[in-house]
Amino acid sequence: MAKQYTTINDIAHAAGVSKTTVSRYLNGHFERMSEQTRQKIAQIIEETGYQANSQAQALSHRQSHLIGMVVADIENIFSSLLFKGADQVLAAADYSIMLMNANNSATLERRQLERLIKLRVDGVILQPSLMNADTYQLLADAQVPTIIVDRKVTPAKWPQVVTDNQGYSKLLVDYAARQGFQQVVVLSEAINANSARLERLAGVQAAAKEHDLTVHQVEITRDEPTGSIYAKLAQVPDWLNGRTVIYAFKGTLLTRLMETLAEFNVQIPKEVGVMAFDDWDWAKLMSPQITTIQQDPQQLGQVAAKTSSPCSTTRRSRLRPWSIPRLWFESRYS
Repeated sequence: MAKQYTTINDIAHAAGVSKTTVSRYLNGHFERMSEQTRQKIAQIIEETGYQANSQAQALSHRQSHLIGMVVADIENIFSSLLFKGADQVLAAADYSIMLMNANNSATLERRQLERLIKLRVDGVILQPSLMNADTYQLLADAQVPTIIVDRKVTPAKWPQVVTDNQGYSKLLVDYAARQGFQQVVVLSEAINANSARLERLAGVQAAAKEHDLTVHQVEITRDEPTGSIYAKLAQVPDWLNGRTVIYAFKGTLLTRLMETLAEFNVQIPKEVGVMAFDDWDWAKLMSPQITTIQQDPQQLGQVAAKTSSPCSTTRRSRLRPWSIPRLWFESRYS
């Protein structure tokens, strides 16, 4: 009787019951079902090795126990740790997570979201590439529970798990001012591209106004050659005067900056100071050590996953925006 693919119809025929009865058994609804019928169905299932079709069950129950996660750049260790944190929580809650890479492309990001919607995921955790919430209206239209992580969208249609970028950025520049720095050079990729960079810049500007500091913005691409980075920095007036601090807006840029300064024999902190947001705890291995604000992307991912799982209606109705008050900050200049 056994087949390679046994169906509910096969089970029902062998047990001499209706397909509905077998379906009720598989879903744990034993009321109005005799003990003899239950045992007979159980025996046939064991003999045939029948396994329920998870996709079919998802369609009937409207629950897949699958969460989709779309990150901006899978090559960035920040995104990898974000995923790790979410996966830890979801696995413990008996949910699977499907990781999608937007590769810093709004077009690819939309395609990935469309794929997740077609897969009928129970929820989406999104590290958005764009700030306009209307861009993600497809999620609202499909009624997919969504959590925004790391970067904000406006207006805030969904819960957002983010760091206090502006507050910590101001704290960092406040410290630089107390150390005697008079000029801040912000090193970033396109600042207007996402909310985190804009908020960090706002923190710089607030501190600069308070301490009467001069601020310069230097924007580079993710693959900018070191020679080009140095040339852009060299356009800042009198930047190697010992009173200028370069503020890298993320860890990958700190790496590129340190490569550039080493290649052109710029001395830290004698000629220029260096500080950064988000360094993954490796800046303390440098000589001299670098002052940083360190996020905890793994914790961000954990909180986002706890907010999205389990995806019950009651839990979703109680969601509120979150902020991660994680700060690692200390003096590291010699």
